[in-house]
Amino acid sequence: LHIGDVDHWCIHGGDVSCVCEDPTEPTFGGGYVDSFLGGEEEEEEEVDDSAKHWMKAHTKNKKRAERIAELFSSGKQGTLSPDIEDWDDDWDHVMDDLYNSEYENDKEEEEGEDDATTTTTTTNVPSSSSSSNTIDVVFLGDSITEQRQGTQFGEIVDDYIGIKKVFEKQFTKEKGGMFDGVALGLAGDTSPNLLWRIMNGEIPPNLNPAVFWITIGTNDFLKTQCSEEVVLLGILRIVEEIQYQKPSSIIVINSILPISTRSNGVLDDRGPFRKVKTTVVHDSNIWWPAIVSVNNELEKFASEQHNVKYFDANKVFVEERSDGTYIVEGTMMRDHVHPSKEGHKAWGKAITERLDIILNKKHEI
Repeated sequence: LHIGDVDHWCIHGGDVSCVCEDPTEPTFGGGYVDSFLGGEEEEEEEVDDSAKHWMKAHTKNKKRAERIAELFSSGKQGTLSPDIEDWDDDWDHVMDDLYNSEYENDKEEEEGEDDATTTTTTTNVPSSSSSSNTIDVVFLGDSITEQRQGTQFGEIVDDYIGIKKVFEKQFTKEKGGMFDGVALGLAGDTSPNLLWRIMNGEIPPNLNPAVFWITIGTNDFLKTQCSEEVVLLGILRIVEEIQYQKPSSIIVINSILPISTRSNGVLDDRGPFRKVKTTVVHDSNIWWPAIVSVNNELEKFASEQHNVKYFDANKVFVEERSDGTYIVEGTMMRDHVHPSKEGHKAWGKAITERLDIILNKKHEI
């Protein structure tokens, strides 16, 4: 695919009814608009404030990635998750200057501020007692990935602490996990936002995991209202960039998770056993057929690439019933967009099983 081949940029058709970004170019984040919930566009000051918070969260991710890479490559021991709660007090007084220098692209000022913002906060990482001095897996994505850090825009969220604990247990060897992993997510991010992050320090030169696990695309639909072609291009552009920066790493593209705008979690009410067949998906859930379309193309792409895999998370979150396709009933995805603690636990178990196949060279069924 190429930009010139895109038939229409917006999910609802045409090119002007959405705020879709060029999927091949990195885009600075912030200014999050909850468009799929009907929120009005923020005022200029609020957008600027949102961009400031986004920059702060990105900087935390960047510093975290650098620290983990440093300690892992040096063979030092500890536990994976940094004490994020302690970071805020140490960093708050410097973030205004740091944000301004990034946002205004004043490189000279930025370098001066970076030198002045060194913190002595101890960041622990998993024990690297094995023969490998590389972390097993780095998860990259949006709020769904950031939940694993227990944060939103870098700030602790009480409702996510349980998710953070689940992730640490599953992806820290010292806590019983099969693999060591780190999550680098940022709420509200689209593919161009994630592209900006990985091109601006979130995968530093000495961070060389065996696997990069990408979960992105939800906000390209919900927030910027992009068409299937544009969403696909954005995800593939991220894969291309990681391949360029980290040619020895395996890349796993996670399927875009299901989205339902209906209270019962229905995705497609054209059930396979319905006596009356219809070709029309319910108007309130345009997202599911679009997600299926993109996921099918991602799976096809991965099957044709070296060191690129596709992971279908719909096996965890989607179920077929007599009257249609639904998000799994219960507590797996309470808001029908983000996995709950239970959802992350089941998803993490499935990811671990797939990583075991990939990294331990087991036969893949």
